[in-house]
Parts: sequence; C-alpha cells; structure tokens
Amino acid sequence: MLITKRKFGIFNFGNIYFAEEPFSVALPDCNVITYYTYKNWGDIKGYEKNKCLRTIIDLTQECDAIWKRINRQHKRHIQRAEKNGTIVKMSNNYKEFHQIYKQFLKQKDVVDPFGLNILSSEFMQKYGVLFIVENQSEIIGGNLYFHDKDTAFVVSTAYKNFENTIENNKKADSNCYLHWKAMQYFKKMNITKYDLGDVSSDDIKISHKLNGGEYFKRCFGGEVVSLYKYTKFNSHANKLLFHLWNFLQTLE
Repeated sequence: MLITKRKFGIFNFGNIYFAEEPFSVALPDCNVITYYTYKNWGDIKGYEKNKCLRTIIDLTQECDAIWKRINRQHKRHIQRAEKNGTIVKMSNNYKEFHQIYKQFLKQKDVVDPFGLNILSSEFMQKYGVLFIVENQSEIIGGNLYFHDKDTAFVVSTAYKNFENTIENNKKADSNCYLHWKAMQYFKKMNITKYDLGDVSSDDIKISHKLNGGEYFKRCFGGEVVSLYKYTKFNSHANKLLFHLWNFLQTLE
C-alpha cells in the first residue's frame, strides 16, 4: 500500500493505492480521499466508484518469458538502444525532469488550466522513483513511478521533442528500453506487477487503429485488467466544487 497527500488550492487530496480492503486508512485532514485498487469492492455508501482499464506485466514470469511477449518492433527499439550506448538509471535530477515534463505536456496539448494534474517536482521527489534515459550524457526523457511492495506503476512519462527523424527514432528506442530496464529493476525487488497505465480496450488482438500511446503500451504484451477508483468527499459542497473544477478543465 502507498499513501500520497497533496494540497492544491482549497483542497487536500489523499490517494491510497492498492489497499487490501476499504477504510483501512484514515486521512481526516483530507477533503478528497481516493482508493485505487485492482479489487472490485462493490458499491460502497459514501464513495463514488469509477472503473478504468490498465495494462499490466506479470513480473513473476522469467525475463525470457516477458521478452517473448513483447512486440517485435519494440524488441528492435530495445536492441538498437543497447547498441547505441543508451543508458537507463535511477536519478535524483527531478528538477530537470520536471522541466522536460512541463514542456512535454505543452507539446501534447494537455488541457489543465488550473494545473491540478501537473505534479510539482517536490511531490515527485517525495513519493516517486525516477528513471531517466541518457544518450551521450544527454537526458532524453524519463518515467516517474510510484510503487509499494507488490506493484510499480507509471505516473508520468516525458521526453524531449526532437525535430529530425534520427533523433525521434532515438527517442522511440529510449522509451522502449527504459521500460524494459525498469521491469528488470522492479522484478529484482520482488515486485509482481508492472502497470504501464490506462488503455481503452481489452481486446486480445492489438489493432493499429489504437492511438499511439495505447498501442505502445499494449505492445509490451501485458494483460488488461480493471482498476477501480473509490472517491469520498468530506462535504457535499466540496464534492460539487471538485466536479465543477474537473468540468472546467475540459473547456479550452
């Protein structure tokens, strides 16, 4: 289980990841509390329930078995990154990664006028584990992870934008390579699940019609599972304000 707390504006947010059962943690100073779990606890009075799909790699498998399930194109990216001297390592350089992260969100046209979903570098450093990928001593990008004793999941991914094709190919190589090395690292920690993030479909056959990010995740060969979010507000007024805030973020 992992607990994060974050203050933004008038709200104090508490997130509880992968608790074995509901109500196992008390966060009385939080206005909004959300449990994230792969278990379906059913409908719980006082909590809003939402479900999304995630793609997960089973790290209890041998590395060879994980490798066999990875898409052939991803394997080529990984092998090319190794050949070109790309380096993946854990880092405390959260400030530089944060600058890349903010620029990355801007390039992706992420709509977040209030900055609610943009994490601070201090928050990243307090709760996260940062992996960066370098080539010729230049940081190309990185992944921020949260983890507990059983699950590691990607919180944020960010890469520099390159204008020429060669450099963009290097970015694709580095992205695949980082995930592969991170899986190996977390496997050595006896973590059993590597969560690549949200997907929209649980179809067994992976289609090129999927958007680029989802196709990228699915090509690692993971299983698609449900993630449940249970959210509780400490007052009806805060609930209305929170939903209004989320609605306004959808407006450009």
